[in-house]
Amino acid sequence: GITERTRKKFNLAYSYKHKRVIIPMRYWLTGELLGFNQRTTVENYQDFGIKKYFITPTYPKQINLYGLWENRESIQKAGYVVVAESEKSVLKRDSLGDSTVVALSGKNISEEQVRILMGLDVEIIIGLDKDVNINEVRHICEKFKNARKVSYIYDSTNILNSKDAPMDASNKDYQFLLKNRV
Repeated sequence: GITERTRKKFNLAYSYKHKRVIIPMRYWLTGELLGFNQRTTVENYQDFGIKKYFITPTYPKQINLYGLWENRESIQKAGYVVVAESEKSVLKRDSLGDSTVVALSGKNISEEQVRILMGLDVEIIIGLDKDVNINEVRHICEKFKNARKVSYIYDSTNILNSKDAPMDASNKDYQFLLKNRV
């Protein structure tokens, strides 16, 4: 579901040998290449002992937000940023013409990532996967309390499957979830 425009924008590649999508990880401030995340395309990968993701071991994910280098201008223009877990969420939304999403590369947020987001001076919308405990989401929101407008996407109508990210929903459902954030 990734468009050619998005593939080029994010310089995505594919390894036929390893059956993995190659995702370059660029530093949010300068665009410098810090490493790669590789996502397997092998079905039932876990049955073969294959990791879903393989990230460059030296990639310092705690000091970066995937997609911010590419999406910063759109985020500033929109006045908000949606914070997701995975790079896939950034790519899916970009393919639908929405360049307001960045990824933590996991469900945990570091203090440096908090500082980066604060520096954007926009509303911060937390959009983690549905299986993340709501208390964990609220804990992340607390880090921005009294400093930035902060909200989170909460699927109270059960649009999403148990492990889905809001960005996995149809565009119509995503817009509904975004509009009705808490």
